[in-house]
Order: sequence, then C-alpha cells, then structure tokens
Amino acid sequence: MKMTNGGAWISTLAIIATWATQTSAAAQTNETAEEQNRAGVSGSGDQIVVTASRRPQEINKIARSVVVISPELITENLNKSSNINDLISATIPGFGPPIQNDIVRAQTLRGRTPQFLIDGIPLGFNGGAGFGSSELAKFDPEILGRVEVLYGPNAVYGAGSTGGVIQFFTKDASAKPIELRLRQQFSTFFAADNPFDDEVLSYKTTIGASGTVNRFDYVLNYSFDSINGIVDGEGDLNNPIFYGFEDEKTLFAKVGVNLTDAQRVEAFYNVQELNPDGRNYLVSFTEDGRAIGREDPNQLPFNYGSDNEPINEKEFWNVRYTNDELLGGSLLVQYYGREEERVSEFIDLRLNAQSPFWPAVFPNNYQSFFTDEGYGVRSQYARSITDRINILVGVDYDEQERASDAVVFEITPDFDETRLVTTPVDEGRFLFPVTLETLGVFAQGEVEVNDRLRLSGGLRWEDVAFEIGGGRRIFELTLDAAGAQVERAGGSGENDGVAWNVGVSFDATDWLTVFGNFSQGFELPSLANIAGQVPSDQALESSDAIEPQIVDNYEIGIRGAFGIWDYTLAGFYSDSELGENFLYNPTTLVGEFNRAPQENYGLETVIGMNPTDELRLSAAFSWNDGDFDNEGDGLGTRPLSGLDVQPYKLVINANYDVTDDLELNAQILNVGDRDRAFDDGVDAFPFEGYTQVDVGAFYKAGPGTLGVQVTNLLDETYVTIGNQTYINNVIFAPRVVGAPGRQLTVAYDLTF
Repeated sequence: MKMTNGGAWISTLAIIATWATQTSAAAQTNETAEEQNRAGVSGSGDQIVVTASRRPQEINKIARSVVVISPELITENLNKSSNINDLISATIPGFGPPIQNDIVRAQTLRGRTPQFLIDGIPLGFNGGAGFGSSELAKFDPEILGRVEVLYGPNAVYGAGSTGGVIQFFTKDASAKPIELRLRQQFSTFFAADNPFDDEVLSYKTTIGASGTVNRFDYVLNYSFDSINGIVDGEGDLNNPIFYGFEDEKTLFAKVGVNLTDAQRVEAFYNVQELNPDGRNYLVSFTEDGRAIGREDPNQLPFNYGSDNEPINEKEFWNVRYTNDELLGGSLLVQYYGREEERVSEFIDLRLNAQSPFWPAVFPNNYQSFFTDEGYGVRSQYARSITDRINILVGVDYDEQERASDAVVFEITPDFDETRLVTTPVDEGRFLFPVTLETLGVFAQGEVEVNDRLRLSGGLRWEDVAFEIGGGRRIFELTLDAAGAQVERAGGSGENDGVAWNVGVSFDATDWLTVFGNFSQGFELPSLANIAGQVPSDQALESSDAIEPQIVDNYEIGIRGAFGIWDYTLAGFYSDSELGENFLYNPTTLVGEFNRAPQENYGLETVIGMNPTDELRLSAAFSWNDGDFDNEGDGLGTRPLSGLDVQPYKLVINANYDVTDDLELNAQILNVGDRDRAFDDGVDAFPFEGYTQVDVGAFYKAGPGTLGVQVTNLLDETYVTIGNQTYINNVIFAPRVVGAPGRQLTVAYDLTF
C-alpha cells in the first residue's frame, strides 16, 4: 500500500464551512473558558482547551476543525433522549441526522467513516462492521463529561478515522470527599391511547457517587433504563421487534491514584446488560408502508436451548499511567479492552408473509449471534523542545475480532403451543468473521513561528494484517451452477504505509483566525460484507475489493469572535482512488459495497450570538455531497448513496435564562431532501426532508433541578433519514418505522 498526494489544491475548496456549535460559544474574546463552555458546543475561542488530538491544545491554535460538546449540552439533550446517538447527531455538524435508535446507519462524518473513542478506547471496528453497527450502544451517556470532534483523517489515531475522530471523555471526580447524585426520568407520548400505560411509559433511574480523598478519587454510576414502546405521529406503535421494549442496566466505575504530583494511575470498568421485557409483538404494515406493531395474543415465552438463550452484554475497561515530568515531557501508557456478546431474541416474522412488502424467499424466523472482542495498547510522549516547538511521538497496537452468524429454526404445526426454539434447519453468516492486528508509529510537531503564525505536521506508519473466515451467508440468494447456495472461501492480507499531514493557523486579527490543512488517512473496507461479494471461485487475496481506501483531505477555514457574535467557517474536499460506497442491487434486493474512485465535498457553518447575558442563539448549517465513478461501466460519474452522504442539516438553538432558577430552551432541526442518488439508480429510495421542533425548561426546584422537555412539539409524522434507507427494499420493510411523535419527558436531578 502506498500513500501519496491525491491531487492539487482545488480552487472550489471555499465551498465549505466548519463545524460548529449547537449553542453559541462565547461572544466576547475576553470571556472565560467556563462561560464559553456553558454555551454548549464550541468551535472557536482561544481559551477552550481540547485533547482529542492526544495532547492539550487551545482550539484557536489547531489547524483543523474541532468541536467541543459541553457537559451542560449533554445534560440538556439527556432530557430528550438517553440515546448517545441522538446527542451527537443533533449537535455535530457534518454528522448524519438523528436516527433515533442506537445503531449507526446513514450517519457518516463529512461522508466518511468516523472513529468513535471513549477515553482512547476504540468503540468501532476497522473493517467488517458495515452499516448498522452499534458502536454507540455500549455505555450510558450519564457518565460523559464532554465530547470532542476532530475532523478529517489524521496521523494521530490512524486507521478507521477517514472522516475524523469523535471522542467521548468520562466525567472527572468531584473535589469533595463524597458527592451523591440521584436522577429520575419519565417519558411518554401524547398520541398513545393511554400515555401512562406501561406499553409506552418509559423510565430511567440513575444513581451516582463521586469524590476525592487525599490522593485517591473515584466515580461510580449505575443506571436502570426501562425502554418501552415508541409511538409515531399517527399514534401507531412502532415495530417493537426491532425498536423498544427492553431493560438496560449499566454500571461504570472509575478510580484514580496520584502516586506523586506528576504521576497518576487511573482505571475504569464499564458493563452493560440489555434484556427484553418478555412481551411478544407482531409486525404489520400501514398503507404507506410503515411497520407498526400490535401485541401478540399468544404471550407464552419462547423456550430456548442452552446454546441460544438470548444474551446482550457489553463491557470495556481501561488502565492508564501518566507521568508529566519525565525527561522534561509527558508520558502516557494505556491498556484497554472490550468484549461484546449478543444472542438475539427469536425473530418471528411469519405475519410478513401476508404482506406485499415481504419476499417469499426470505426466512420468517431466525436468531442472530454476534461477538466482538478487542484489546490494545497506546503509548505516547509529548515534549516542548523550546517555548515555540512541541513534539508528540507514540506507538499503538490493537487487535480485534468480530463474527456474526444466524440460525433459522423449524416452525412446527404446534409451535404456538410449544414455543420451542431448538431445531435449526439452516445456518450461515450474517457477516463473515474478521480478525485484525494493527501496529502504528506516529510523530507530530508544532512550531509557533511568531505570536500569530503556527505550523504543524506529522506522519504515521501503520501496518494492518487481517484474516477473513469463509462460509455461506444465511440469506444468500446466489446459487452455483448445480443450484446449491454458494459457499465462499476465506482469506487473509496485510497492508502497510505512511500517511502524513501538514497544517497552518494564522491569527489575522484579534477576532479572525485562518487555518488550512492537508491530511491523509487509510481505512480497510467493510471486509465482513465485501467478502460475500467476491465471486466464490476467486481468491480474496487477488481481489481489489479488500484493498484499503487511501484518502487525501484538504480543508480551509476561519473562526473567531467579535462583539456579541462568534462564527466558524471551513471548507473540505477529499478523494480516494479506491473508495467504498453503497450501491443498491435490484436483482438481489440488497445493497452492495462498491469499490471505485470517490470524492467528497461539503459545507458547514455556524453563527452564534449573545445579544444579552441571558439569551444565547445559534444557527448551524452543514451540507456535504460526493460522487463515484465505476470506470468502464459506461455510466460516468454518479452521486454517492444516501447511506454515504446525508442531506443538509440546519439546527437553530435558543437558550434563555428567565431568572436565576429558570432556563428555557428551544431547538429547530431541519433536514433537507436528497434524490439525486435515487434518480441515478444508486439508491432504492429518495430522501424526504422534515422539520422537528423541541422545547424545554430547567427549574431549580428545592435541592435539585426539574427538567421538562417536549420533543417533536408539532407532532410531525415522518421517517428518519436512517430508516428511509429501508424504503423500497422489501427485505428490510419491517424497519421502515415512523419517527417518535410528540413526546413528554420529565426528569428530576439531585446532587448533594
């Protein structure tokens, strides 16, 4: 694998604007960092210090787009949803709109794949994950202290971050010896027949403790989240087979010891368990194709064997050592790991056979089995050579393994009486098993030429070895010459190379900073999916389909604050000679991962305003698009799929402090149309835009804070962008569900 400059600077780069803030960062240049953080998402302001680039830096000095989501904004969004996906989708420009469940689908960052981290632990899988993965369904957002976004590929974190890095940071311990927190939340839907019935009334209980005693500190958090049904704007219950009706328990524990004033050891452990609540539902369809649910009159539980009892457990851990006075610099060494095991409930879709939306060739009952394991070591050393020269060097090692299978069970004439799920009649791969081993070595540097001009750059050498297991896809529709379902062989491969980056940041005035950068990155394709597309008589090693995509990214932008205003604006363009994009196949009725030259470009901008000390306003707009060209197919350049590129997103926010005890907030989310990929036959669906209005309030009531939130105030009936991608695809018709209708959430948060 060789990484090279993919092209010269493109004059039209100026079509792009940064990322931004959900609510205004500070308006005044002399405003304190605390006041700026209160605003929510910050993309400008020279007092905000971030660490997403693996060392502390002021935002104003970073030569690329950066976003910080504050604790206050996290709390505000928790009143809307306990889903971390909803939080980042509504607050991060350039990231796909909220899908309103815990998977990542049709949610790229500037049209490329982001890498998700929590305190340095990779939550995703570099290669093999595919669309619909659940990287964000591993922890409770209650444990978060802040979120930072570093846009574009980089030579710091390496493979799997061609769109950028979205890093979650856990809360720091309280300075008190002990601080307790209790939070109780309830949510329901106005359109439900009985909004207080346990079919639609969900609740969440959170208990936490935090403190510092001498050199020892700790953070503990336990939550129980009872998630019930979701009602859309028409008053219909969403398909409960895939959405809702489960109990989620999460335990997080972090402890730290300051060995000396300069040395510290810190460790945490997080475990989450999800259990279905035991009720059985059936799926049916409305006239417009929305999948809705109704309670199954047969509520006898399924009888599982010991090998297929439903399980959904996720855990990860982290141990780190830091020394801030080693040879004049700072050392960090980190060991992390994660494990996940999921055995789904029995999926009973027999009712679908009665629907014109369901193909007769598709199984109507099955279970899925999923495992994901990984561990790694990160080490880095940062040092100031002079007052104006800083360096960062490091070594990373990571190993990952993922597999996903499915089993179809026999439906006997007496199944509804026996409920036995023990006799398999077919089995195969959902995703082909993949094992990865990655070694990366990097170096970064920054030079402050003078008080206004800063130069930065670096490189990363990375080696990735992988192995793909063989087998047959469970829902494989392709047959060999003898009429048998195709068995595909596995394979292995290895790639290595160097990616580099360079950037410049210049303070043109006290209120205007100009920045620009070139950065490279590479990412393995979705190996677990692509392996199923390589002809069965062709060795994987000889196929271009498994080659990594090498991305060259260019960005320019400005940021600053003047008077009551703050603003960010940036532009980006990226290309890769061998990209990876989604392409619908009308013959097989499913999408395929297509390898072809690819380019992405976009626009993001935000304007914030603080007209008074009590009122904060912001408007953030992001748009991105892209194209690919399957050379030799005679179709020329075509638009990227909506799974790769989402429509524009406009978010308008207002926060008003009525009194010291009462704060009001409002948000308007507008998502646009996009049909160019559908018109060119790339997608089976056109995107239809929608608008959602949310309003809420926080009131200091007694010793705690009462939060009241109304989501989807206008009770609009629409399908989210992520779920629109299932439209006109009969296999996935049960996932076309309406967005939640008008929802009321009430929470009381007490800290003492």
